[in-house]
Amino acid sequence: MPVTSKFVALKNYIPTGLPKETDFEIKTKEISLDTKNNILVLNLWISVDPYMRARMTERKNYKPPFNIGEEMEGYALGIVKESKDKNFKEGDIVFSNFGMRDYFVCNSNDLKKIEPMNIPLQTYLGPLGMTGHTAYIGLFKHGELKPGQTILVSSAGGSVGSTVCQIAKNMGCKVIASTGSDEKVKWLKDDLKIDHAFNYKKIENLVLHLKEICPEGFDLYFDNVGGDFLESAIYKMKNFGRIVICGRISQMNATNPGSGLKNMAHVLVKRLTIKGFIIFDHENDREQFETDMAKWLLEDKIKFKETVYEGIENTPKSFIDLLEGKNIGKMLVKI
Repeated sequence: MPVTSKFVALKNYIPTGLPKETDFEIKTKEISLDTKNNILVLNLWISVDPYMRARMTERKNYKPPFNIGEEMEGYALGIVKESKDKNFKEGDIVFSNFGMRDYFVCNSNDLKKIEPMNIPLQTYLGPLGMTGHTAYIGLFKHGELKPGQTILVSSAGGSVGSTVCQIAKNMGCKVIASTGSDEKVKWLKDDLKIDHAFNYKKIENLVLHLKEICPEGFDLYFDNVGGDFLESAIYKMKNFGRIVICGRISQMNATNPGSGLKNMAHVLVKRLTIKGFIIFDHENDREQFETDMAKWLLEDKIKFKETVYEGIENTPKSFIDLLEGKNIGKMLVKI
């Protein structure tokens, strides 16, 4: 029997500025099993992530634009409701890239079966999902993290940033965290035991503030925001320091490109390495991450917080609130 699927679609491309709820629409369509798409899945949890903003323009990027009027995509966890494939049965928990909708049909090539551990299911979209994988790859593969180093993390109250902080602490590093609210500062200090956290919105001169709290400078800066913060961090890097570019949230919704870095001389004199990375290049590089992250989670060495919206119809609002920094930890939609 056909099933009615409710999904989120983009109504128009958004070249600049912050998206509005009116840029999205909730649509429905009838779906049913056929010879190719022989598995029916009901999503339980949908991941809401900043990279989706780049797919809302027609500009060339590392992922193609969303198709106007069609189902948007994103990572999701669901439960198999009906299957004509011998490898999947009703009740199986699955991971897919068919988020932004409640029901969908697909085949076994599009699904990864999840064998739940003694942790909340949505952890597979957070620390054990793209969030944790991004933090892990950025720190170890590109940041070459070593025990005892001093690390600066921006947007540390978000899902990736807070995981970066905790992994670095697990490695015996000193961690300085920047975030955008006093509530997030309190969480980072009191719950995650970060060495120092501050609300950057209350800082008049970021360079002087970084010098005051960490006069010795930083071995590694994990950059989630770009812009002025990146420029300020460059001033306070140690010689041969490394800067890992993970995101540019401060510029993602800008209406103009802004000015470039004005202190490239410091990059030269300090012999800094600045390296950007995209986690989608590392989808086959998960084994050690999954082993280490599962161990940390079971030992309570990685904690996570979630901001949860309920219902597919609230997905556009959750995404806009994410871009405005209204989340603490991982942004999720519960179906």
